[in-house]
Amino acid sequence: MRNSRKQLVVSVIVSVVALVVLVLPATIVGAASKSSPNSPATVPSYDHVFVVVEENHGFQDVIGNPAAPNLNALAKQFGLATQYFGVSHPSEPNYVALLGGSTFGVADDNAYYVNRINQPSLISELDHAGISWKAYLQGLPHPGFEGICYPSRCNGAPDNDPLYVSKHDAIQNFSTSLNPFDWSRQVPATQLSQDLARNAVPRFGYVIPDECHDMHGDPPYCIDGGNPFDPQDQHLVTIGDQVLGRTVSAITSAPFWAKGNNAVVIAFDEGDDNAGCCGSPSPNGGGQVPTVVVTSHGPRSLQDATPYNHFSLLQTIQSSFGLPCLQNTCDTTDVTPMAPLFAVTGTSPIATSVLPEPNFPPPTPTPSEPVSSTTLTPSSGGWHVVRAPLLGTNDNSLGAVSGSAANNVWAVGNFLPDTDSSNQDATLSLAMHFDGTTWTDTPTPNVGPNFNTLFGVATSGQEAWAVGVALDSQFRDRALIEHWNGTAWSVVSAPQPGVRRDLLYSASAVSPDNVWAVGDQEAQGGPFETIAEHWDGHTWSVVPTPDPGSAGNHLYGVSAVGPNDVWAVGQRLDGNGDSALIEHWDGRRWSVTPTPPLGTASAMLDAVAATPSGVWAVGKTEDAATGALPLVEQDLNGQWVHATLPPDGSAWTDLWGVTAANGVATAVGTFVDAAGNNQTLILRSHANSWSLVNGPNPGSGGHILGGAAVTGNTRWAVGLYDDGGSNLPLIERSP
Repeated sequence: MRNSRKQLVVSVIVSVVALVVLVLPATIVGAASKSSPNSPATVPSYDHVFVVVEENHGFQDVIGNPAAPNLNALAKQFGLATQYFGVSHPSEPNYVALLGGSTFGVADDNAYYVNRINQPSLISELDHAGISWKAYLQGLPHPGFEGICYPSRCNGAPDNDPLYVSKHDAIQNFSTSLNPFDWSRQVPATQLSQDLARNAVPRFGYVIPDECHDMHGDPPYCIDGGNPFDPQDQHLVTIGDQVLGRTVSAITSAPFWAKGNNAVVIAFDEGDDNAGCCGSPSPNGGGQVPTVVVTSHGPRSLQDATPYNHFSLLQTIQSSFGLPCLQNTCDTTDVTPMAPLFAVTGTSPIATSVLPEPNFPPPTPTPSEPVSSTTLTPSSGGWHVVRAPLLGTNDNSLGAVSGSAANNVWAVGNFLPDTDSSNQDATLSLAMHFDGTTWTDTPTPNVGPNFNTLFGVATSGQEAWAVGVALDSQFRDRALIEHWNGTAWSVVSAPQPGVRRDLLYSASAVSPDNVWAVGDQEAQGGPFETIAEHWDGHTWSVVPTPDPGSAGNHLYGVSAVGPNDVWAVGQRLDGNGDSALIEHWDGRRWSVTPTPPLGTASAMLDAVAATPSGVWAVGKTEDAATGALPLVEQDLNGQWVHATLPPDGSAWTDLWGVTAANGVATAVGTFVDAAGNNQTLILRSHANSWSLVNGPNPGSGGHILGGAAVTGNTRWAVGLYDDGGSNLPLIERSP
């Protein structure tokens, strides 16, 4: 969750703490025994333990909060740890600690192949002991997926959150789990219901909701997180709580639940402050968070005030399964198992029910942001940073650029309003225009309650089309198309074939009466499918596109040479290897074009540049062994080939945009430097070879280039950067 979204509201918390006293029982357990965590007498042997991890809410944010009726009912009926703490910030080190007993120095949310840990974990202990386990990961496209996110077009500019993220899993961080056996046991969350139905649940179940359903927030797939107790955050809490209620009810209603000793633990990764205990890394921890323990034959209506954290929970699981300690779980002075909450008391098993959710509609944004300008204008490698408009003082991000002439260039993205009269939790569309001298902000319309973003833009003559996504009143992703008629932007009607989601990522114009937009769609409960929409001068219509992948298909970039020569690129997922997807329009139909094998677990293409003299597509390859490496594909005489690129020294690289003219292509993106910051990446083609361009990085923090275009002799690249605060719009040009 973005720091700007998560400000603690002290006055509200005080009132909620008072409410907690009213809704929870008064039984308090004192300090637990500090005997060895591996003593059988400390924690009873359990047949099954499930751990469900929620996101980014402190104890006071949810306990007593009417937006979380299911969590509060479970806390009241079963066991609640009232002094449980995360161990660090941000998310990833908490998941690492929960599985490994230490953060191992991980202090960010970088990719698992960057934050590699060569140590054993709970997972390797379970493997060695022959104890069954599965990780049920919501949003995962198929078992064994090695990417850091899905959909795989994540991060970038503007920021594009995915549904599944490996940082909320952490199994992959441990090198001891980078083997086929462990990969195969990381499965989509839909398998949980199948395993429950056939009474084939593992002894340890690790349940991770996606970012829309763990109270985190996840634009563009759902709203972002807000301040605690504001309408936006309350809505996210209700969605997460509903999924949590259904998950726990499904487990406690399954046949195995009443047989033997079984538990479901509901924990949050981190809270609002730095409070901590129990061996947390110096100087503090990850904040006080609620942790609820639901048992089949254990305590009822119990509050446990013993100080616990993620090390304590791991220690408890190890003790219950008879496993050795790891790292801080070996510290029996500071870390104690959660024995009172796991005590076997002989109570009867309870099949929990799902409570209805209240409605907390977010406010509609009404922004009027002051416009200023960025100030940093460094030059490097023949590229120059130019001043860009800045709306308000919160995040401003650009992701696409297109021009029809030297004095008619458009860049689009989104911004976060921050005036007192606006909905400061909203994300709104952003468009900037270059008239040959100056970039200026041009107002764009916004639809839906609070989320609009533009991912792609195309120009032809004096007209322009921008495409993206907006959330409707039911918080569904709807394709967003806006049109510039030479005077103003307006929203135009777009087809919405996906029952659940429609997103458009890229646009390309042959003429004012021939425009293409591509993206993906999702039916209710189905895999993602490709989508292509076409403008014929009167209406937008859906044109059928192939979906060759069995587990999902996406189109992220499109470029038109002429009415009978249009290219679209993206990704196909097949379960046993995820590869780049290239499709071609010949004037009659779209067809799949073969791509060269790359020998990696995953490959995807984010952008394509098609010209009469050549076609180039860019993206990345990714797997556990090599990380994320830049990928460039080129069409040579009707056959796509893989280009050899110079090393950039990073294990985490993405190419987001490409442009070409006169047989020369320029690809742009980002790489992660040794300090963990994103830096701009620019590659330039020379006949059959490519070279790195040392472009400028104007700020002190991260830099991402998301799109590129060429007009005349000028090449443009746009994205974002930060200089110690919010994201700022980044526009670069060469020469």
